[in-house]
Amino acid sequence: MKSRRGVLQVLLGSGMMMAAAYASTYSEVMKAGPPPKLIRGKPDKVDFGHGLLVPMSRDAFETLWEGDDRWITYGHGFGKSDAEAMGKAEEAAIATMKLFLLTLAFAPDRLMRVDGGGWRLKTGKAADLVRGDIDLPGRPVMPTTDQMTDFLSGETGTDNPGNEMIHATTGWLIWKKDVTLDNVRAHAKLVPPDPTPAPRQL
Repeated sequence: MKSRRGVLQVLLGSGMMMAAAYASTYSEVMKAGPPPKLIRGKPDKVDFGHGLLVPMSRDAFETLWEGDDRWITYGHGFGKSDAEAMGKAEEAAIATMKLFLLTLAFAPDRLMRVDGGGWRLKTGKAADLVRGDIDLPGRPVMPTTDQMTDFLSGETGTDNPGNEMIHATTGWLIWKKDVTLDNVRAHAKLVPPDPTPAPRQL
């Protein structure tokens, strides 16, 4: 069993590693230039340059963003700590990255281009994404967390509104020099689609 001091040391070390990873990614993005710029509007958008103009709305999470030198997806997550929430956000962003890159590589006809440099499902149905797995290098970009109250868990008629939860959002960035669609086709492990059930005999 870890002592309280040991647990605190692990948490501190984990936080420092996360901060170092975020700082490293920020340095890479700044070096590639131009610096990301917030454009106010409805919705607000982040201009990454390189053909990427990402809306700060739900659409950002349902899209693979392709610039001339990078791929970006977004994820969000909830947790009782920054680390838990950010871990779930990264998992969601990575899963979105894998599914969309697999679909773009093997079934591009299921996707359509959208303004800002994005790829989105034509039907909007997750079942149209190509299923499988692939090892991808990547790093978080522009991670944010904020505290919010989980009102659904509170007891009606009491002064306690609910549990405080952390909401995290992050982008997941892969440089095209590290991953191309040819790489995806060569190394992906696809999951066979569910067989279409035979028609019932009357």
